[in-house]
Amino acid sequence: MFTSFMSIGQVPQEWKHAFVTPVYKSGSPSSVANYRPISLTWVACKLMENIVVANVLSYLCKKNVISKQQHVFLSGRSTTSNLLETIHDWTLIINNKKAVGVAYIDFKRAFDSVSHVKLFTKLQSYGISGVLVCRIRNFLHCRMQQTRVGNTLSNITNLISGVVQGSVLGPLLFVIFINDIAQLFTDNTCTCKLYADDLKLYTVLHTNTDCCVVQSKLNEVL
Repeated sequence: MFTSFMSIGQVPQEWKHAFVTPVYKSGSPSSVANYRPISLTWVACKLMENIVVANVLSYLCKKNVISKQQHVFLSGRSTTSNLLETIHDWTLIINNKKAVGVAYIDFKRAFDSVSHVKLFTKLQSYGISGVLVCRIRNFLHCRMQQTRVGNTLSNITNLISGVVQGSVLGPLLFVIFINDIAQLFTDNTCTCKLYADDLKLYTVLHTNTDCCVVQSKLNEVL
């Protein structure tokens, strides 16, 4: 069945209808903005996504495409590896009697605002094309969702952007989408660490000019 779907680059329309469960994050429970929308998708679709993700990720790793600064959704990468690398760098700086400037960025609704046009441009630039791209495009096209709270369902909403939180393929697509942001930090004036849509950048502060370097990098990111 999966081979048949892959050969034509399509998935059944029923698999693209998700039920969203709002998961509380922090802040006031009465504010809708303080909930993360997690999509409950079809199990059969997730099994097929696992196959796609395994092959795409294997290809990207062999080509050394994914930035070393990304610490999520990748084997051997986690919040722990992110923190260990960061604390190591900061400790060396402080032990050398120097100051460190740090900035944190959390992109608002990052998963929901991914542009499909830009995403597919990036996929093709990484050499992912043909039937596989058609299958991913079809996976994101004409998606529908309903929010479920208790036994109550909202009206059906058509999705025109974003990747699916709660799916298997969605997180990898987001990592690909945000991957090239690390290229802004290849000049070694600043170091960045990524964890999905959370970005941390830091640099050694020798003079006031170094503070301007941090600000200039923030301007480039934003």
